[in-house]
Amino acid sequence: MNSAAPSSTDPLPSGATAQLRPRGALYAIDLLRFAAAMLVVLFHYFAGYASPGHPLAARFLDPALLPQTGKALAGYGWIGVEIFFVISGYVIAISAHGSQALPFARRRLLRLWPAALLCATLTLALLWPVDPRALHLGEYWRAALLWPWGPYIDGSYWTLAVEAVFYALVALLLLAAQGRDLTGWLAMAIGTASAAFWIAGGNIERLDLRSEQLLLLQHGCFFALGILLHRWHAGHRGWWAAAAMAGLLAAGLTEIERISRYTSYGIQTQLLDWAGPALFLLSVTIVALSPRMQSALEALLPRRPVLLLGLATYPLYLLHQTMGLVLIGGLLRSGLPYISAALLTLLAVTVLALAIANWAEPWLRRLMDRALPFSPRSRGPAPDRHPNASPTDG
Repeated sequence: MNSAAPSSTDPLPSGATAQLRPRGALYAIDLLRFAAAMLVVLFHYFAGYASPGHPLAARFLDPALLPQTGKALAGYGWIGVEIFFVISGYVIAISAHGSQALPFARRRLLRLWPAALLCATLTLALLWPVDPRALHLGEYWRAALLWPWGPYIDGSYWTLAVEAVFYALVALLLLAAQGRDLTGWLAMAIGTASAAFWIAGGNIERLDLRSEQLLLLQHGCFFALGILLHRWHAGHRGWWAAAAMAGLLAAGLTEIERISRYTSYGIQTQLLDWAGPALFLLSVTIVALSPRMQSALEALLPRRPVLLLGLATYPLYLLHQTMGLVLIGGLLRSGLPYISAALLTLLAVTVLALAIANWAEPWLRRLMDRALPFSPRSRGPAPDRHPNASPTDG
């Protein structure tokens, strides 16, 4: 059933054009991942910077400059993070299948760390000349070292520790499983805890409490939904699986409804009650239908650009927020109107992310791959020479 899944024993890829991808690669996942990143970027550029709680926005621009229409249209872009978590659950279930704990953990570290280090360094290099405060050095090191607690040089880094906790749970499960497939049990455990948090006890005043984020209470339902979607594609079906996914969807929609109210208050814009849930349900549907969409997408789209977009998602997400403030602020001072400054910044950050994904990040990952002393790469079947964006999480 799961001909699209990459082998978890494949050697670690060494570059964007030498990534390992099975013949049944899922274009829909890569395109959805990039679309989710764009949602987050548009949210910050046209809505999020208007929040009085943003730590840097007021230092670089007047939040009143953000157009009201832009806030209304982009105010749901934060849902891109929830979409990332569903995709991560789906992809990690693929990557963990048949793997051992240490090789899996090593691959995950080499997917997160190189791009995080590069993007944090570039962000500090751009921020420091215009805002040379000592606190940014601490923010830089916390981001560059994947420290679980912020603040970070770019606020988007908060999700990396949440991802890392999920990866650590999968690695521990692989260590204990001794060849058995226990990902379904992991999905039920973290999904049930998260659903209970949101349906019975989720509290909007506690959304920023880091302990609840790191315990996956807030976002475990999204990772669990991704795992169960993959298992459904792999043939693990039945009424209980359908019921579990329905319950996880309910928990996820509850989270989205509460965050929508919180965000609406923060950006001082009334958001449509149905738009956020509809956008999330559409995204989950795309993940669910991704294997069926593959043939049509392969016939319509060239392979390498689609996969490069998927690879660029992670650096785009990490670069856009603080760097966007610096660039938009500079363009505003040069006389450009806000919309033009924001769109030019979006283009510049996207091009930079593509360059990092295609050249800089693979180069640094190769260096780190040789330097890490633990868990040598496992040997596997001969690699497929098509690029692979799916293991890139963020």
